[in-house]
Amino acid sequence: TPVDGSPASKAGIQAGDLILKIDETFVKGLTLGEAVELMRGEVGSEIELMVLSEGDEKPHQVTLTRDKIQLHSVKSRMLEPGMGYLRISQFQNNTGDDARKALDKLAKEDTLRGLVLDLRNNPGGVLGGAVEVADLFMDSGLIVYTQGREQSSRSDFNAKPGDRLNGMPMVVLVNGGSASASEIVAGALQDQGRAIVVGNRTFGKGSVQTVLPLSKDKALKLTTARYYTPDGRSIQAEGIEPDIAVDVVTKLEVREDMQVREADLPRHLNNENGESQNDGKRQSLAQEDYALAQALSVLKGVVLARSNEGR
Repeated sequence: TPVDGSPASKAGIQAGDLILKIDETFVKGLTLGEAVELMRGEVGSEIELMVLSEGDEKPHQVTLTRDKIQLHSVKSRMLEPGMGYLRISQFQNNTGDDARKALDKLAKEDTLRGLVLDLRNNPGGVLGGAVEVADLFMDSGLIVYTQGREQSSRSDFNAKPGDRLNGMPMVVLVNGGSASASEIVAGALQDQGRAIVVGNRTFGKGSVQTVLPLSKDKALKLTTARYYTPDGRSIQAEGIEPDIAVDVVTKLEVREDMQVREADLPRHLNNENGESQNDGKRQSLAQEDYALAQALSVLKGVVLARSNEGR
């Protein structure tokens, strides 16, 4: 899974892509550490990867320019008036606090009516960070629990009072690159009825590892438990199934209504006043990020439904 803003991300590499060759070296037979060492290098230098993407019959070459990887796990912005967007790329020790500050910033920019929480290609991270983020949107209830071989080994992680968004509509966006801690957050908000999960089935990394020191420089890492959602679903090898599936599509023009129009046809006759600016704004998000556009549509539908209920 490429880190947001990294050379791999900028080059269009996706979660699940297979790296077959690094410059002139095939990766078959290499350890992960050996492959990583081959990819590392001086900032500004180039590296060529042979990559096979899902659905492709043949691999393709990707040239990356090495750079320093800046880890910013939380980003936020307004998608539309009242519709906030919170992106978490991985869970670190300070992610919960950073997410809270990002929500406060969004609330100052505009009156929030709904939020899209984007956990796509989030490979996980610190359990505490995941629990803190889920707790931001929950007023009470179980977030996740771990269960080992013995019943007495169960550990529960519960939400504390105080929903940062006061129950306003939420959509959680996930895909096959969402794993571990991101699956904990998505599963908790889904089981507790706090959010609608949109996207694709997640990776399914739901095991707990414990490191047992053996000596000064040696240790044994054991898988000792599994993560379970509040409803008792094991995340391991199953992942989180979205409430609304969104298939990745490739189109030159994508609209929310999925209808082909005159303006989509090659060499079409232009409007005498120029192309519609409003139509262009509506299309831009769908063209840039189809899954996010669909998540926003779902969120707006829930917001509208709730406002109608209150009348």
